[in-house]
Amino acid sequence: MLALIGLLAITLAALFSWMLSRHLITPIESLSSSTRRLAGGDYEHRNDIKRQDELGQLADNINQLAQSLSEGRHARERWLADMSHELRTPVAILQGEIQALVDGIRRPDPQRLASLEQEIHHLHKLLDDLHDLALADSGSLRYHMEPLDLAALTDETAAAFDQRLSEHNLTLELEGMEQPCIIMGDDTRLRQLLHNLIDNAVKYTDAGGLIRLSLTGNEQQVSLTLADSAPGVSDDLLPRLFDHLFRVENSRNRQLGGSGLGLAICQRIANAHQGELQATHSPLGGLAMTLTLPRLKNT
Repeated sequence: MLALIGLLAITLAALFSWMLSRHLITPIESLSSSTRRLAGGDYEHRNDIKRQDELGQLADNINQLAQSLSEGRHARERWLADMSHELRTPVAILQGEIQALVDGIRRPDPQRLASLEQEIHHLHKLLDDLHDLALADSGSLRYHMEPLDLAALTDETAAAFDQRLSEHNLTLELEGMEQPCIIMGDDTRLRQLLHNLIDNAVKYTDAGGLIRLSLTGNEQQVSLTLADSAPGVSDDLLPRLFDHLFRVENSRNRQLGGSGLGLAICQRIANAHQGELQATHSPLGGLAMTLTLPRLKNT
C-alpha cells in the first residue's frame, strides 16, 4: 500500500512538474526566439503570448521594442531617401548650369553666376541645417546657459527683419515686450530659434499681411507666440510641421528657399531649454508658433 501511494505521489509530482515546466518553458523559448530574431534584424516579428503574469508583461515589452525598432528603421530609410532627393536637386542644377557654361551654350554673365551662387547658398544652408540637426539629435549640440531677457532678445531679433518686412509689405507687431522676462538660456541658440520662426513667417505670409509677436507669462513659465495671417495649415498637417524635410504643399513650399529642417531644429532647441514648441492655428488666419520656457526663479 505504501509502495502504491509512493508511486502515485511520484507520478502526480512528475506530471505536475511537467505541466509546470511546459507552462514556464514554452513562453520562455518563444521569447528567446523573438529576441534572436530581433537581434538578427527581423523587426516585423511579434510573439503571441497572452498572459497576465510577468512573462506576459515581458512579451508585451518585447513586442513594443520590436515596434519601435521597426518604426525607427522605416524612419531612417525615409530620412536617407529624402536626404538623397534634397541633395540631388541642387547638385543636378549646379551640374547642368556648369556643364552649359563649359560647353559654351551659355555665357558666364553676372545673372547666370548669381543663379549658381543662389544654388550653392541653398546647398550650404541645407548642409548646415543637417549638421545642426544631427548634433541636436545626438545630444552633442552645445549650449551655454546664462540668464537672458527674452523680451529684449525677441525685440533685437525682430528689428533685424525691418528691411525684409518692408520688401514683403508686411507689418510686425510686438506685444508684451515692455517688461523684462528673464529665463535661463543660450543666447546664440535662442536667436537661431527666433530667427527661424520669424524668417518662416516673412517667407510664407501673403503680402500685406500681419505678423504678431506676443509675450506672456506667470511666475513659473513664459510663452512667446508668433502668429501670422494667411495662408494657414490644415488640421491634419499641423503635427507634421516638425518632421524632417516636411513641407506643406501650398504656398509654404520649397520655392521660397526653405530646407524643411528649420522647425525640427527649433523644436530641439526648445526641448534643450526644458521647454516646448507647438504649432496651432493663428487667430489672424495663418499659423501660430508658441514657445514655452521655464521662467528663471526670483526674477
